Amino acid sequence: MFDKQMMRDTLTEGANAFNAGRLDRRSFLVLCGMSGVALQSVFAGDAEAAANEIIMWNWGGESPDCQAKALGESFEEQTGMALRFDTSGPLQGKIKEMVDSGNVTADVCDGDLFDAVALGPNGYLEPIDYDVVSKDKTLPNYALEYGVSIILYGYAFVYDTEAYGDTPPTGWADFFDTAKFPGTRSLYKWANGSLEGALIADGVDKDSLYPLDMDRALAKIKSIKDDSIYWGSASEAHSMVVNGEVSMGMLFQNRARNIEKDTDGRYKLVMNEAIAMPGAYIVPKGNPAGREAIMKFIANAQSVPAQLSLFECLGMTPSNPEAFAQVPEDEQFYAITSAQNIDNIIYNDPTWWGENGSDAVNAFLDAIS
Repeated sequence: MFDKQMMRDTLTEGANAFNAGRLDRRSFLVLCGMSGVALQSVFAGDAEAAANEIIMWNWGGESPDCQAKALGESFEEQTGMALRFDTSGPLQGKIKEMVDSGNVTADVCDGDLFDAVALGPNGYLEPIDYDVVSKDKTLPNYALEYGVSIILYGYAFVYDTEAYGDTPPTGWADFFDTAKFPGTRSLYKWANGSLEGALIADGVDKDSLYPLDMDRALAKIKSIKDDSIYWGSASEAHSMVVNGEVSMGMLFQNRARNIEKDTDGRYKLVMNEAIAMPGAYIVPKGNPAGREAIMKFIANAQSVPAQLSLFECLGMTPSNPEAFAQVPEDEQFYAITSAQNIDNIIYNDPTWWGENGSDAVNAFLDAIS
């Protein structure tokens, strides 16, 4: 406690000296780097504020605005700690590099639950304090030692109604049936969702997917290779559909919702057999705001109002079961865990992906190259 207070006092004095012109910028940056203060606050010359804020590392887009409204405002009211963002993307390699360097600048990463499996046991993450965070406010198996699911996103697909008329596709078997449903498809090139969809199409029961049969999945992927193109970002997947490059496109479910609405139903979303992905919060080892503060922040993010606000803004489905029934009626179709979808979805296994993801992605890339 003494060391932390002494560092905060030193940073405050440094910030005041920098703002008054008594400390040059290079020296101030060195001081902040030694303490692990987030870059946004360094550049603002405000080390005192940096000592009293939460820095979330995510992927940008609409997410910072939505999370600031849904989570940041209420947390700041409760604690006085503001929510700030680093939008450069919390790749596993970047998290490792940050922790290994000893210059940890993020308090929480908005990532995937499989990241917790891949990074936590190797010393890169703080364990989740389940005396503060509730295991009951997420789905079973999605409260892990080093990460907890806050929202669910999903992989689903849309189809062009002008291509298939009165006999549209209804599931992954149709997506992979290029004889009955001709046309170009798009798949996610980093394998997540694509492998599960291929196995479901090949007849594997959704409750028996894991461990994934990679040979069988890749054989199915290769069977439509001549009719497939692949995307690496949500914006790329979106463009492939609305620009007419594909007649069926695998997308993130919230992006697919936007496409269906924005095109007045020209492109229809198929939620049957959507693959539920546990988006999660993970905490880099040695986060600047401290473990106690970030656990309170995560607990706040589990609240029903926060989760419903995220769904309204981002289209990401709540993971807290208490919120499922409170999704507005006219949005139930687009929510992964709504009453009309929950019996037909496929649950991603983050443990399998955390332990096997790198090899699976490499094998997938080899198969589609």
